[in-house]
Formats: sequence, structure tokens, C-alpha cells
Amino acid sequence: MASAAPGSARGASGTASSSGQTAGGDLFDEIFRRGAPVEKTLRTVSADFVETSTSTLLKAPQIARGTLVGQRPNRVRLVYAGVDARTVIVNGNTLALDWPARNLKETRDIGGTMRRAERFFVMSSPAELRKHFDIVAVEAPDRAGAWRVTFTPKRKQMREGVSRVHLWIDQATLVMRALAMDYPGGDTRLMEFSDVRVNPPVDAGAFAVPARR
Repeated sequence: MASAAPGSARGASGTASSSGQTAGGDLFDEIFRRGAPVEKTLRTVSADFVETSTSTLLKAPQIARGTLVGQRPNRVRLVYAGVDARTVIVNGNTLALDWPARNLKETRDIGGTMRRAERFFVMSSPAELRKHFDIVAVEAPDRAGAWRVTFTPKRKQMREGVSRVHLWIDQATLVMRALAMDYPGGDTRLMEFSDVRVNPPVDAGAFAVPARR
């Protein structure tokens, strides 16, 4: 689960402060630079996750657990466990959902969503990212040994979908510990990852999407 801009502050040139600055300059630039070699070698990833969703319509957060496997450039399979078990597959611009408890089994086109998401993962440099986002990178106050990088979209159209995206990057391993999204209405979704494995073998059929109904 290496991030779009994974990196390590330990061993970075200079010591980072809570303001997101190092002796060598901006912390995010340093994170991006150190993460680049990892990104170049990343092909597949697997992990366990805990997903916590909050909503202004719910009295308490909803918590779900499961496993994921991903393959570059645009394949992900999420398998949720427990009484509300379901499977979500993203394969290119197609999303497939199989949710037995809700009698849902459907596929849909998510090309627009994927194009917007690519802004977080395909930009070639910090300077290019900053054209689209205000970016703040600091030592995470809530996760020891991690950096927290927050992206706030500059364009109103993008903020209508997601207000902010937060990434927590492990300083030692350069992998993503957690991902959170803040939505305009006050809802949030947090995914926390464990047992992250980089470049594990992946079954070619893991991302097979059934024909649309």
C-alpha cells in the first residue's frame, strides 16, 4: 500500500518540524523524492484493513474489516468480512459490487471517478501536484513513526466530491498506514492498513468482473 508520495523522514536530509519544513526544504518534496524509487518498483500490494465510516445520519461510526489486493495501474479487490460481507472489484473504469446482505450485485462505469483519482497518483512532481492541491506534510501527531500528508483540492468542483484526503506514511517502510477522506457534508471514511505486503503474487483472476446486467 505504498502511497502516491510515500517517503521516509528518518534518514532524510535534515530534521522535520511540525510545520512541515526540513533543513533541506519542504517536507513533502523530501517525502516525494524518497518515495520515488519505491513507486517505480511497485506492481502489486496486499493488506488487511479496518474501515471506519462516520455520517451525520448515523449515531455511531460503522466499522468493517477485510482484506485487499491491488495491481497497478488500476485494479483493486476489497473483500469485507463478517455479517455484512461483500466484495468490491475495481478493474480499470469498471466497479463491480457483490453485497448479498443487501441483495446487490451490479457493475457500473466509474471512469470519471478514476480520472479524478489519478490526480493523486499520476502527477510527475510536487510542483505539478501543487497546481491542483494545497499540500501539508507533518510528523503525524496521532501515529508514531509516521508522516501525515493532507491534500486539499483547490478547485471548487473537486471539493464538491472530497474536501480533503489524508495519507499516513510509515517513515521506515515507506508504505501507507492509513487513508482518510473528508466529505463536504461532514462525513468521513478512514481505512487503516496492516500486514502490508509489497509485490506479492496475485492471481490473474482476482479482478475478474462479471458481465453487466
